[in-house]
Amino acid sequence: MPFMARVSYRLEGGIAYFPGLAVERSFEIESLPRAQQDALLGLFETVRAHRLGSSAPTTRHGTADQQSYVIEVQESSGVRRLVVSEFDQDPAAQELVARLRDCADQCEPGSS
Repeated sequence: MPFMARVSYRLEGGIAYFPGLAVERSFEIESLPRAQQDALLGLFETVRAHRLGSSAPTTRHGTADQQSYVIEVQESSGVRRLVVSEFDQDPAAQELVARLRDCADQCEPGSS
């Protein structure tokens, strides 16, 4: 059974950030092979659960001008949202951002 979800992300913040110029990237999760769907949504839920269950900061001090990835998974039941800093020290969060980029590249028209 497909997940029927739309995944989107965008960059916000940082010293060179200009509102309105940040491009949101999105794709339908079912356009990916099932193994990639499972891995991506599993990472998303792992990072969300870690954030909900921990009060420890996940970014380094002195990173005031950092950018953040705003990640959303939209399903028929609603939207789940997660924010991951570019300097996030959580390995699962770093892997999630890397996989999001790869999946978005793979799902764009004209990509192989």
